[in-house]
Amino acid sequence: MSQALTVEQRVAICRDYIDVVFNHHHPERAPEYVTPDVVWHGNTLGAVSGADNLTGLLNAFLGALPDLVAAEQDVIASNDLVVVRLVVTATQKGDLLGIPATGRPVTWNAIDIYRVTDDGKVSEEWAADDLAAVGSQLGVFSLPWAS
Repeated sequence: MSQALTVEQRVAICRDYIDVVFNHHHPERAPEYVTPDVVWHGNTLGAVSGADNLTGLLNAFLGALPDLVAAEQDVIASNDLVVVRLVVTATQKGDLLGIPATGRPVTWNAIDIYRVTDDGKVSEEWAADDLAAVGSQLGVFSLPWAS
């Protein structure tokens, strides 16, 4: 029987995942951090199940935003859940959610909730990204309150 990880260990796993996969642009390494049956809950984007499918999603996302940086703002953790608030910056250089490359910079807020198992793998992720900010900055639509 494996010993339960501490909250601090779970936070460290999530930080490492964000650093390696997103900030160092290695989506192919996602399976090192997730369970084979991981479920990514993307809100309006739907859900993705399985490490291979998640890796495909991350490859497409980082392919469109190859200079992406996710800067941690806050972390809240309890038991097996780790919540990370991020500010994400990138330049859209490829197709993103059906939006052709614009070359424009984008910045948005994201809140990700990770469930980390006792063997140190992410089994679920809830991703809440401000897609309205992304769409507005890419010129897809105008928000009446955005300048």
